[in-house]
Amino acid sequence: MEIKNTWQKIKDNRHFYYFLVPFLLFFSLFMLFPILFSFYMSLHDWGGLGKAVFIGFGNYLDILTDSTFHTALYNTTFMWLTSTPLILGFALILAVMLNKKEVKFLKYFRVGYFMPFVTSTVVVGVIFTILLDGTFGLVNFFIESIGFEKIRFLTSTAWSKISIVIVLTWRWVGYNTIIMLAGLQNIPEDLYEAAEIDGGSTLQKFFYITVPMMRPIILFTFILSTIGSFQIFTEPYIMTGGGPMQSSLSVVQYLYNAGFQQFRMGYASALSYVLFAIIFVASYFQIKIGSGEEGI
Repeated sequence: MEIKNTWQKIKDNRHFYYFLVPFLLFFSLFMLFPILFSFYMSLHDWGGLGKAVFIGFGNYLDILTDSTFHTALYNTTFMWLTSTPLILGFALILAVMLNKKEVKFLKYFRVGYFMPFVTSTVVVGVIFTILLDGTFGLVNFFIESIGFEKIRFLTSTAWSKISIVIVLTWRWVGYNTIIMLAGLQNIPEDLYEAAEIDGGSTLQKFFYITVPMMRPIILFTFILSTIGSFQIFTEPYIMTGGGPMQSSLSVVQYLYNAGFQQFRMGYASALSYVLFAIIFVASYFQIKIGSGEEGI
C-alpha cells in the first residue's frame, strides 16, 4: 500500500521531476556510462580497436604480479606520506598566522598563498623543471654559490620523488590554508580568553584548544590530500616523465602509459578500479581512526 501511495505522489508531482531530466541525461552519459563501460573493459583484453576478448579477472590477477605497478604504488605512497604532513603542518601554521587581526595587508597575504592552487599545473611543472635543472637551474646556482655541489633533482633516483614532494607542498599549502582558516574562524574566542585568564601560553592554547577544535577540519584536509596524492599525474609527467628508472612513476601515470601508449585499455581500466579501491580503503581507515569514539 505504501509503495502504491508513493508512486501516486510521484505521478501527481511528475512535473517537478521533469526538471531532473537534463541532469540525469548528462550524468548517465558522462558519468554512469563511463563507469560501467570501464568496468566492462577491465574484464576484457582490448586494445581500443578490434574485438574485445573476455578474460574475466585476468587483468586484476596480472596487476598482483606486475612489478612496475608495485614500483608506481610505492612511489605514490612515498609522495603521499611525505607531502601530506608537510602540507597540512604548514597550512595550519599559516592559517593561525593569517587569523590574527593585527596582521597588516591580511587580504593580500590570503590571496598570495592561494595563488599557487589556481595556477596551471602544467605551468607549475615547467617552471619547477627549469628551477631544479641539474645544469642551469636557479636552485643549483645558489647551492653552488655557497660552496656545495650541484644536486641532480630531476635525474637522480634519490631526489626525483623529493623534488615532486617540494612542488606538491608549494602548490597545495595555500589551498589547505584557506580551509583551515575557515575552521579557525569558527572557534569561539571565549575559549582563548578563558585560557589566557588561567595563564595559558601561546603554545598551550595552540595544542589544547586550536588543534582539538580543528580535528574535523584536519581530518577533512587529510582525506582530501590522500585522494589528491594518489591521483597525482601532471607533476611527475612534466618534470621527470616518471624517471629516472621509474623512481618517480605514479600509479595514474602508469595507468596513462598502459592505456594510451601501450593501448592496453582493459588493463588500464583494471588499474583504475584497483586505484579506486586503494583510495577508498585508505580514506575509510582515516575516517575511522580520525573520528575516534564518535564514529562516522
